Amino acid sequence: MLSRRSIETLIDLAENKLSQIIPFDRDDAREIKILQSCVDELKAGAPSTSHNRRAARIENQATTH
Repeated sequence: MLSRRSIETLIDLAENKLSQIIPFDRDDAREIKILQSCVDELKAGAPSTSHNRRAARIENQATTH
């Protein structure tokens, strides 16, 4: 089983990758769908409170900078 920290790191990596993909073709769309599915699956297995706090902090930093 993965630790909470490992799950959060994997979620962050997948979300960063998702934010960088520019879908040009079906392969890109498929990759987006797979990555989003992975993020959803990881979030389902992660303690929600700590990741939600981290996501809110990151979102707040993005909107203020």
